[in-house]
Amino acid sequence: MTPEELAAAADPTILGNYLAELPEQPHHHGPLLSVREDEFQGHHIVIKTTYEITVDGAPLTAPLIVSNDGQVHSHALPTYEFLSATDTIRALIENFPADFPGGDGPGDGDNGGHGNHHGHGPVHKGGV
Repeated sequence: MTPEELAAAADPTILGNYLAELPEQPHHHGPLLSVREDEFQGHHIVIKTTYEITVDGAPLTAPLIVSNDGQVHSHALPTYEFLSATDTIRALIENFPADFPGGDGPGDGDNGGHGNHHGHGPVHKGGV
């Protein structure tokens, strides 16, 4: 992407319109389901993957989305893409330390003053 294309894509009107057209991701309770679909040589392929994720024994309900090329991302970290679900969960722990108490990581537990992504971040320890 050229600097000019990047600047145009970052224009608030263009970016706002793009984001408004994205489908809203459902909020999950229980195991997370990722559905990928593809067309190949006249065949319709559907791949359903179920994720049941816990951290320190507590369920994590932040949705994971897996693209057809295998990249993983989460609604809680919309500008990130990861090579694995494990890398995604590690990034959630790093970026939302207040939602993961009791660890021994470098986080100070205040999540940089950002809360838990306004109710869209990872849910931990009995959250919704």
